[in-house]
Amino acid sequence: MKNFDKLYTPGKMTLGIEFPLDNDWSLEGDKKRKEDDRPFGVPDISKHLQYVKQIDKAGFAAVWIREVPVYDPNFGDGAQLFDTLSYLGYLSAATKNVLLGTAAIVSPLHQPIKLAKATATIEHLSDSRLILGLGLGDRPVEFPMYGIDYQERPKLFRDHLNIMQEAWKTNSDLSAIYPFLNKGVAVYPKPKHQIPLVVAGHSGQSLEWIAKNANGWFNYPRTPEETYLNRKRWCEALYDTDQACKPYISAFHLNLLQDDNATFKPHRFGGAIGINHLAELLKAYEEAGVNHMALHLRKSDTPLDEAINKISDIVLPNFNS
Repeated sequence: MKNFDKLYTPGKMTLGIEFPLDNDWSLEGDKKRKEDDRPFGVPDISKHLQYVKQIDKAGFAAVWIREVPVYDPNFGDGAQLFDTLSYLGYLSAATKNVLLGTAAIVSPLHQPIKLAKATATIEHLSDSRLILGLGLGDRPVEFPMYGIDYQERPKLFRDHLNIMQEAWKTNSDLSAIYPFLNKGVAVYPKPKHQIPLVVAGHSGQSLEWIAKNANGWFNYPRTPEETYLNRKRWCEALYDTDQACKPYISAFHLNLLQDDNATFKPHRFGGAIGINHLAELLKAYEEAGVNHMALHLRKSDTPLDEAINKISDIVLPNFNS
């Protein structure tokens, strides 16, 4: 898996950034959102290209993009607005070094042959910087629109992954899956290198299944104490399935306060803190066993360009090599 070591070194933690690249959930950002007459959760990404190039140059290990097929006001989150796969193709040309991760593509909503082709395309265009995060999907409104039974998601997740992995093989035999096909029918391009697979949450599967079938586990934000226990479960599942160490990945909703010396105040999925105490907080997650942390900056009181610069100058040297 080319480039995966940018994300994962055993015993260490790297840092990334989670999209969308806005701070609409801060007080000032929310005020501007209302002035722009945008629904809550529909971000202002007008400067996304400036920010992603800044992230790429600064040396963050990865950027992470979620898939939200339709905006549901009951969830109030439109992610980064753009279609995930199309956007990744664009970002592959706009960046040079940063890994491009999906956290996550809603696998049951995709035709697996089409998804195999699209992800292999991005793997080529990005010089093997794609990390494919797959998830189950949790928005009931989406599945009837696609004609999919919500309860069938876990099975579809496994079936689609099997089909994609067969399609990626150099000597694939899709007729074993689709008996009506002639021998030799294949999907191109083939990935140049193995595409790292990360499972988001449990995706309807046992932790043992994830340990055997994925290259990493992306889990939801928790306190360092909860994270330690969850990561311990991950290591036990890897041991019980005779697997080598694989990364534990998480996220943190960071309100980077403009008071550089402000101490930590927790909130749901993360907390508020000044830059001079951020490295100390993140070290607690590294000690808890997190191998990669995706920082989510939508609540940041510090403007995004300034927040990225502060983190890259003061915090990043403690983590990313």
